[in-house]
Amino acid sequence: MKTVALLVYAEATEAVVAECRRQAGLVPAEEYTFEIFVNPDLDAAWREAGEKDFYIWVHGLVMPVDGAIYSLLDNSSFLGDRALLAGTVEDAEGHIVSGGFGRGRRLLQPDPVIPVACRMFDGLFALVPAVVYRKIGVLGGRYRGQLAGFDYAMRARKAGHPSVIAPGITCTCPVRPDPDRTLAADFLLDLRSKGLFTAVWFFFRSAFRRFVIHNLSVYE
Repeated sequence: MKTVALLVYAEATEAVVAECRRQAGLVPAEEYTFEIFVNPDLDAAWREAGEKDFYIWVHGLVMPVDGAIYSLLDNSSFLGDRALLAGTVEDAEGHIVSGGFGRGRRLLQPDPVIPVACRMFDGLFALVPAVVYRKIGVLGGRYRGQLAGFDYAMRARKAGHPSVIAPGITCTCPVRPDPDRTLAADFLLDLRSKGLFTAVWFFFRSAFRRFVIHNLSVYE
C-alpha cells in the first residue's frame, strides 16, 4: 500500500477539494491511501504532508476530470515511479491552457492512450514521486506560478528524472489561473538553466516577437 498526499494550493475552491476527496475514495484502499492538504502556499502544504510515496499538486481552480488522480498514479507505476507526470488542462472552449511543454515552451497535445515525454511543465496538476522529492525537495520559493513548475522540472531532469505528460485531458478550468510569464521572469529562468549568452539571446528574441505581435494586432 502506497501513501499519497493531495496538495491543493492557491485559491482552493470547495468543489475542487470535494472532487479530490471523491476520487480518492474510489481508489482501492489496499493500493493507495490518501491525505488532502489545503494551503494557499504549495510548499507549506508539501512540508505539512511529510514523507509520502507520491505528492500530487492540484491548483485550487483546476477541476480534475473523472479518474484523473488514479490516472497519474497508474501511469507513474507504468514508468517505474521515477518520472514527474504533468496533467493537461483544458479551458471551457476546449483549448489547452496548461500541461507539458516542448521546445520553445510550446504547449503539447497529450496522447489519448500513452504517456509522452516533455521538456518541462507548469504544475497546475502534476505528480511528484518520493524518489524525486528526496533528491530535490520542495519548490523552495525560487519562482512563482508557471515558472515554479518549469524550474522544478529542470531540476528534476538534471537529477536524472524526466517529465512526462499523462494521457488525455486530466483537468478543466474556465480560465488559466496563473498570469502570463514576463520577459524578466523568463530571463532569470534561462539564466539559471542555459547560461548568460543563451539567456540574453532568448530575451531579445522574445522581446522582438512580442513587439511584432503587439504592433500587428493594432491593424487587425
